[in-house]
Formats: sequence, structure tokens, C-alpha cells
Amino acid sequence: MNLLKSEWIKATSTKSAYWLYGIGLALAAGIAILVGQMEKSSGGDPVAGPAGPGSDPLMAILGANVFTVLLVWIAAIVAVTGEYRYHTIRTTFLVTPSRWKAVVAKTVLFTVSSVVVVAVAIVLALLIAGSLSGNENWTPFSGQGLTYLWRFPVYAGLGTLAVMGLAYVMRNAAGTISLFLVWILALEGMVALIPEVGPKIAGWMPFANGDFWTQGESVRGHITWDQWPAFAWFAGVCVVLWAIGLVLTLRRDA
Repeated sequence: MNLLKSEWIKATSTKSAYWLYGIGLALAAGIAILVGQMEKSSGGDPVAGPAGPGSDPLMAILGANVFTVLLVWIAAIVAVTGEYRYHTIRTTFLVTPSRWKAVVAKTVLFTVSSVVVVAVAIVLALLIAGSLSGNENWTPFSGQGLTYLWRFPVYAGLGTLAVMGLAYVMRNAAGTISLFLVWILALEGMVALIPEVGPKIAGWMPFANGDFWTQGESVRGHITWDQWPAFAWFAGVCVVLWAIGLVLTLRRDA
């Protein structure tokens, strides 16, 4: 508990987490306002008659599942690499000779923070978009919206493990963020373009599997298994990346 309190003090004494989490929530709300207004103006009375293609709550949470998730991951990267940049990691390890305890404490804090912030963003986005559009399907408390409400925070929490593992490996904010963004925004999509073997490799991309688990058939791509095997693969890769970061932290000098 003392280590968690220490990590909490370090996290709340810097502005980066406040800004990143705040911007993430603001983008989720702002895009929900735009989507809600567009749905209202294009759909007329969205409640009357059978639900159309715009009834999927995934549209309402576009800001949360894209920007908020990315920003909570960047906040976790900055929390790890900031200690190396300002050399506070040496003090941390002097106070806590069992380094793994300090790593676990920071991981727990930022994983929980990612889950909570993304969950709040999902609820906020669905409530705003639902109230503006009048679409009763856009609610975080039932149906597909409820599924997104727990799946996206779990996805964000597992992704936090992966990015923190990479941060402990690289120990540099710019390098870690650049590598991570290239990985999820470019590499996972471009690997399918490799002749012959590309589509087979693309089906194993971890974040593509995570997207498939959260968003369903619309983003299946080259994945050949069902959603829960995809979740298991994504979770396994995230845990392995974090474990690699932990092992290297224990073996290297601070």
C-alpha cells in the first residue's frame, strides 16, 4: 500500500496525466456531440421504426475508443519514462530494493486509471450522443452499449500493460511513443500487404485481435478465429510485453 501511495503522489504531482486524461475525456465528449447532432439531423426521428445502421453505439463512442484509449496509453508511457528522464527512478529503487514491487505498484495504478478513464469516457459519450440524437440504442446501460462499456476499459487496461512493458524496455518517451504509434497505426495494417504471407501474419497482430474483440465483425480483417480466442491472444501478448519490461528492469542498472 505504501508503494501505491508513493506512485499516486508521483502521478498527481505532475501535470501530464491530468492533461492527457482531460483531453481524452474532452475529445470523447466533443466527438459525441458532433455524432449526436449528425445522427439527429440525418435520421429525423431515430426512435421510430426499426433500427438503422446508425443505431450501433460504436459510432457514438468514436472519440473514446480512438483518442481516449490512445491518450491513457501515452499517459502510462510518460509515467514510466519520466522517471528515467529525471532520474527519480534511482531514488525509487534505493527506497525499494525489490524493484519488481515498484514496477507492479506503478503498473497497478496506471492500469486501473486507464480502465476508469476509458469507462467514464464511454459513459459520457453514450449519454451525450444518445440525448442529442434521441437514439434509445445509444445507452451505456443496456444492449451493445453495455458490452462496449466493459470491453473497451478491459482492452485499455491490457494495452496499458503492453505500453508500460515497452516503456521499461526503451526508457525513452519519444522513442516508445513513436514505436507504439507506428506499430498500431501503420505496421499492423501494412503487414497484410506483404505478398503471400501477409494476410496470415496480419491475423496474428495483437492489437488487431484486440480491436476485433471489442468491435466485432466489422474489423475482423484477416483474423480467422472467434472473438474470445482473439481476446486471449491479445491479452497474452500484452502480459508478455510487460513481463519482458519487468525482467529487463530487474537486470539493468537504474
